[in-house]
Amino acid sequence: MLRRRAVNGGLIGLGWGGMGLAGRPSHAESERPALVVSGRIGAADPNSTERRFSLAALEALGTRELVTVTPWTRGPQRFTGVPLQRLLEAVQAQGGELLAVALNDYRAVIPAAEAVKADGLLATRMDGQPIRIRDFGPLWMVFPWSDRPELSRPALHYYAVWQLARIEVR
Repeated sequence: MLRRRAVNGGLIGLGWGGMGLAGRPSHAESERPALVVSGRIGAADPNSTERRFSLAALEALGTRELVTVTPWTRGPQRFTGVPLQRLLEAVQAQGGELLAVALNDYRAVIPAAEAVKADGLLATRMDGQPIRIRDFGPLWMVFPWSDRPELSRPALHYYAVWQLARIEVR
């Protein structure tokens, strides 16, 4: 039932395509939105059905830190990111379900209330650094598994979409 995706060479190659020297994003890469939110939302522009966020715009919503162990990394990781609830409030989400889509088109249907109650965090940084595509980024939905062991279950692992690129509110 659980489907996890493997990072393949093609996806990594796409991620590095916009990288300049020393692994820094090129100008075009830095202007591309990190997250697109669409669906049943209140639009800032009445002619648009989606909201586009750069990493800076996401972090401007307000961040918090979370230290937790994940099933996919070694040892505790310090994540910084935007609480899912804060993002949903910012876009005036009106649906009860989220379709989270990763860069490689992996999809997870997430009950919004359950993910908010579980303190979902859209991580933009890991151990103080922006999360690289090859390291689950640039966005990764994480949960406080270490602080709340009851969250370490298959459904919440399924909701932990890495390389998150789009959220459709349904």
